Amino acid sequence: MKQAKKSRHRRRVLLIQGAFLLALGAVVIRMQVLQHVFGPLLLTKAQVNQDGAKTLLAQRGKILDAQGQALAYDVPAFMMDVKVKSFPDKQALAQMLASALKIPVSQAQPLVASNKYTWVRWPRSVSEIQKEAINKALNKMRAEAVQKAQQTHQPVSSVPRFTQFVTFSPTEKRVYPFGDFASNVLGYVDHKGGGQSGLEMQYNKILSGSNGKMTFVRDGDGFPIQSTVKTTVQPKPGEDIHTTIDSTIQSYVETSMNNIVSKYHPKHAAIIVENPDTGAILGMSSRPNFNPNQYWNSSSEALNTNWAVNSTFEPGSTFKVLTLAAALATHTINLNQTFMSGHMYVDGKRINDWKRSGWGKITFRQALEYSSNVGFATIALKLGWSNLLHYMKNFGYLSKTGIGLPNEATSIVFSKQNQHKIELATSGFGQGIAVTPLQQIAGVAAIANGGKLMKPYIVQQVTTDSGKVVKKVRPTVVNAHVVPQNIAATVSHVMALDVSKGIDSVAAIKGYSVAGKTGTAQIEKPTGGYYANRYIVSFIGYAPAKNPKVEVYVTVYNPHTKPGETWGSTVAAPAARNIMKECLAYYHVPPSSGAHTNAASATKPKSAVQYVQTPNLTRLSKTQASTKLKQEGLTAEWLNSGTTVSKQWPEAGIEVAKGTKMYLYSAQNTGSTKITVPNLTGASLREAGNIATVLGLKVSVTGQGYVTSQSIQPGTQVKQGAALHIVLSSPKLN
Repeated sequence: MKQAKKSRHRRRVLLIQGAFLLALGAVVIRMQVLQHVFGPLLLTKAQVNQDGAKTLLAQRGKILDAQGQALAYDVPAFMMDVKVKSFPDKQALAQMLASALKIPVSQAQPLVASNKYTWVRWPRSVSEIQKEAINKALNKMRAEAVQKAQQTHQPVSSVPRFTQFVTFSPTEKRVYPFGDFASNVLGYVDHKGGGQSGLEMQYNKILSGSNGKMTFVRDGDGFPIQSTVKTTVQPKPGEDIHTTIDSTIQSYVETSMNNIVSKYHPKHAAIIVENPDTGAILGMSSRPNFNPNQYWNSSSEALNTNWAVNSTFEPGSTFKVLTLAAALATHTINLNQTFMSGHMYVDGKRINDWKRSGWGKITFRQALEYSSNVGFATIALKLGWSNLLHYMKNFGYLSKTGIGLPNEATSIVFSKQNQHKIELATSGFGQGIAVTPLQQIAGVAAIANGGKLMKPYIVQQVTTDSGKVVKKVRPTVVNAHVVPQNIAATVSHVMALDVSKGIDSVAAIKGYSVAGKTGTAQIEKPTGGYYANRYIVSFIGYAPAKNPKVEVYVTVYNPHTKPGETWGSTVAAPAARNIMKECLAYYHVPPSSGAHTNAASATKPKSAVQYVQTPNLTRLSKTQASTKLKQEGLTAEWLNSGTTVSKQWPEAGIEVAKGTKMYLYSAQNTGSTKITVPNLTGASLREAGNIATVLGLKVSVTGQGYVTSQSIQPGTQVKQGAALHIVLSSPKLN
């Protein structure tokens, strides 16, 4: 019995020993497999988990106006991540974020209410001010929680640090300081940092630069060990785009556009201002537009369509300028030949003048003055398809202009199988064909400048962030002989007659000769034919009629007017007149001696505008600077009471007209970082922007026109870089 018991005990011991040896063997084998088979792989994985890398964002280049005023630039910002799953009170979190970011609570609630993710990234970047406001609010929430814990005799250690639930990582935010100013030209940058329309899209690669890279080793909690942080690739900033847009002229354009929209509520509208000698675009605006700082609040149409560039339309009577030039260049007609106005039949179809009874027998010179459709149908039939298409090509109507803005459209003409007599007749007065506003202003510029087709351009140079010129754009002649110079002069003379004595006299400017032509075209139905009471109205013109300084084109799609008032002369011409009038004053173009706004007054002004380069005034005393400015024919506005010039605007070396005002800042003491805020009331957008640039203020704008209020009282001492908000309002123009 005892022996059997001992034997069973021995067997148990052996069994246990055997099991232990088997387990030990399995462990040894597993260790060998891990070491020799999976070892390299696991080592690599551990290294990957320990090694970290971070992209260093390149600063996006600026977009500037013709004088160097920034229209779009990057500022430091932060991406915000919120640990929503662990936050003690989600409703309080939503209310706090809404208050700090100045958004409705309803926008914050869906993001913080989620239990699906531990962390949620806020969809848009936040500013330094917003970041500080959030951290301050989080600390306040903790202080209140600590106070409550003490009152209820709970351990303070149980109250979490609320700032641990919200983290911020540095990034850049795109800022458009003047809001919707030239928004269809500038475009916008989305939350991923990519340009999505306008110049931001067209020059995205140039503006973006190239990102850098930083490597580091993580600690046990996953954070970088500072001693291991190393920048392996330096970020390269994007290059700056210098446009031809003159902010002063653009403000005239925006003001006129706002007046058109508020008065006529059109579906679309576009205004372009060009230098007809060079093709430089001085101003451009479309409606609908948008605020690129808050692009998410706008429609897809507003964000992605610049009606001046992306759309085609029937030009109507503004196209008669080309028909007349082609007919004179080919000696098809002479201006003193006559025809019977009122109506005519072509291929069995009736063509009417806008005045159904006509004006009896009139000359082809009067055909433009009275805007006779019958006259220009007659001219087109004499001219023929071959000649008409040849001159459409000469004037640039059969190809894109190549302006350098995205999705440029081009013209639509009748296909060869549809080029019958009736189509030829209606094309002569701008019906049945479609062109873009850009093609129209470029084509008529060839009349204004004496017969040269210039390529429109909106970017004049590209520079590095240090100011080195990478690319300079020069005016480009596309066709040096569109029509002979004497033909261009004759057509210009007839256009000036149209404004001085014809139906377009509303565009006349006292003391100046203006050449121009209105247009009123019916809107085509998608199914064919035309709407009875829907029109595209337009005006194109330039001033002075000889040696023009500026050309303006205004086109308005389906304005809402009183019955019988939907004409280019009632809607578009007044806006163009106001812009031309302001531009002539801005350029200091003197009125012609004895001018009475007729064709005879279309002479060269007595004295041309004289230009000088702005001198370098920094480090000069007030007396020295004033003397130098007087010698150059310039004036000054002093922005502080110091004794030595420390900053100036425009910068040295900029070409400006004599009489231009320079803004000079003289620090009261060189060690001070504070500046005195001036009174900006009554200043134009351009003036306010220039002053803010000199003073180093970060300006934001609401409205258009002239400054009516400002967020910081005049005379207040603030640090450079302070945020100043100004409100502008548009005067009602006659």
